[in-house]
Amino acid sequence: MPKDFYTRLREYYSEVAKVLRGDANAASVFPNPTDVGIAREAVYAEFLRQHIPSKCNVSLGGFLFHANGQESRQMDVIITTDVAPRFDFHNRTGSGKSFSPVEGTIGVTSVKSKLDRKELIDALDGLASIPPTEPLGKRIPPMMKLSNYEEWPYKIVFAHSGINGETILQHIRDYYASHPEIPVGRRPDIVHVAGQYLVMRLKPGMSIVHDDGRIDETPTVGNFRLFTENCDLLAIAWVVKSLQEKASATSHINFGYGELINQLFDNHSVQF
Repeated sequence: MPKDFYTRLREYYSEVAKVLRGDANAASVFPNPTDVGIAREAVYAEFLRQHIPSKCNVSLGGFLFHANGQESRQMDVIITTDVAPRFDFHNRTGSGKSFSPVEGTIGVTSVKSKLDRKELIDALDGLASIPPTEPLGKRIPPMMKLSNYEEWPYKIVFAHSGINGETILQHIRDYYASHPEIPVGRRPDIVHVAGQYLVMRLKPGMSIVHDDGRIDETPTVGNFRLFTENCDLLAIAWVVKSLQEKASATSHINFGYGELINQLFDNHSVQF
């Protein structure tokens, strides 16, 4: 029986991809005509708002922080769960800066107009600056299995154009060869250049189909793989899938932010 729904779904994602590539007018995302010339970061943020669970908050322009005061560099787009405190007083229009606790942040995006070596390194440096997430410990039910929490948040590099994919892939490999101290969990999950290619970091459980039809069921985890065929559809589907899974998992994590309040006071006469 023909899968008519999946044909329509593929066409739907193709339309989304056109907007991300800039091939379709931004008015198809923002109905207000005054928003047509909106920043590309906002277009990507709106794509996320329209496709990930409604319990997620999507913010523009901010940084992540740890309870110990460690801060990341500026992030273009930040996705948090619904229980994370929000600090958007100076960012109500998206033109200011917000900040978010790394605990409860499920995704970040670095958006570039054109991805070359310089802009790639800037994005990778930014992702490397994200503070660590704390071990889950007893904050999750003992029967719940949640692997790779130390890799949260999901890290995306998105660009509207870029230099050759093989060249970008080699630049990524060279960067981490010269920065082995950067944990795997602070390296990008995907690098998506619209209409050109997708670079994905391999993870446990992935199976890779090679050009000759061979299936590699045990790819080297942590390596990066370049995809050029159906790259936009693959990137969109993978981003939505990954953020949905993390949003769902947050329902089982007991997030607590009392320590943030404690750090505001020099005398800890009151503890939260």
